[in-house]
Amino acid sequence: MRTETAPSGNPLIRVLGALIVATVVLFLANLLTTGDKASPTGWVLYVVGAIITIAIYFFFASKPIWHVTTREVVYMAIGAALYGVLSWATNVIQLPSVSLVALRPAVVIPVFFGFVFGPVVGFFTGAVGNILGDALTGWGVFPVWDLGTGLMGLVPGLAMAFTDRERATRIVLYIVGALLVLFTVLALAFPQVEHPWMGQTVGQWWPLLLVLLVLVVGGYFLLRYLGRGPSLSAGVVWGALGVVVGMGFASIADIWVNGYSVATAILGEFVPAAGGNLFMVIILTPILMAAWEAARAQTGR
Repeated sequence: MRTETAPSGNPLIRVLGALIVATVVLFLANLLTTGDKASPTGWVLYVVGAIITIAIYFFFASKPIWHVTTREVVYMAIGAALYGVLSWATNVIQLPSVSLVALRPAVVIPVFFGFVFGPVVGFFTGAVGNILGDALTGWGVFPVWDLGTGLMGLVPGLAMAFTDRERATRIVLYIVGALLVLFTVLALAFPQVEHPWMGQTVGQWWPLLLVLLVLVVGGYFLLRYLGRGPSLSAGVVWGALGVVVGMGFASIADIWVNGYSVATAILGEFVPAAGGNLFMVIILTPILMAAWEAARAQTGR
């Protein structure tokens, strides 16, 4: 984690700057894309997501976590480019869902960048990277998913706001675990969800959700038991919360954007998107964090 003193100036400007740049990139992508264009409802809910982002800032405004210098700007650009290109590379691996949900190992990038370099870097990496990935794939522009992916990178950076990070991480672990139990029960109760346009059914996600519950809770305690350091286990837990928040926002927004029912949005879209992303975050975050800490130890930074 960073130890340098935060720069002077209004940190709200940094948050607004990341939002504005992401919005400009989104607007340009919408003009240039040959795929799906953003709908008016999508833009409205994108603004709602931006307001949520600003509200998160104000809730944590007193915390020195909104640090952005030239170095962080470079990390933002690198993270967005990496996430965009690597997402494009795996977007062909489609998961059974009512929308365009792909298996993306690259989701670990905004989670990692947010947890290590702060919420502003994580937000920009996720939001702009998702815009680039969808544009390269030719899918089009989906504002609520871009904003949701930004939230997925922002939330892990909030771990820096807590002085007792171990206690905060435990609370987040219990919240994520309880949500996974809830979604597992729902997936068991409603194993099939009808596609709103094609008539086919998608479902049978409860086994993966059960595995994810074991992995996120068991992985946390295993990493702690092995003495791998609190940052590795905390990265997994806060990354899992980021996935739930970000994919939850995007899926719920699609109730209005795509006219989904609540059941379709949650079980037909959120569960596949969050499930695939959670699996990648749980598996890959410790690897990336361990490599980062080893590199820092070698360079003495």
